[in-house]
Amino acid sequence: MIVGLLFIALAAVVLIGIGVWGLVYNRNLVKMLLSLEVSFNGITLLVLYLASTVGLIPVVRLGAYIVFLGIALAIGEISIIVSVILYMFKEKMLEEISQEEVRTEE
Repeated sequence: MIVGLLFIALAAVVLIGIGVWGLVYNRNLVKMLLSLEVSFNGITLLVLYLASTVGLIPVVRLGAYIVFLGIALAIGEISIIVSVILYMFKEKMLEEISQEEVRTEE
């Protein structure tokens, strides 16, 4: 049981690390958004892990509710950001979807 929980904590930390690495080394806006979501999933997993290690049922339920709220907010965030990026690409405001081009437009 404890080994499984430690594995979950390790997986959460690895996911956060992969997401941060992707944010630092990718210049494509969509890839950066996906890296941000990977790190968000790692943080979500870590919150659930910390809520389950306390051992109190109301705390676990509260942690689950907070995680579900966070997932709903992340879905809204992804839909808005991707739609703005695709609109800019469609209207020829961007020749390619990269971070450098957005910076030069400012």
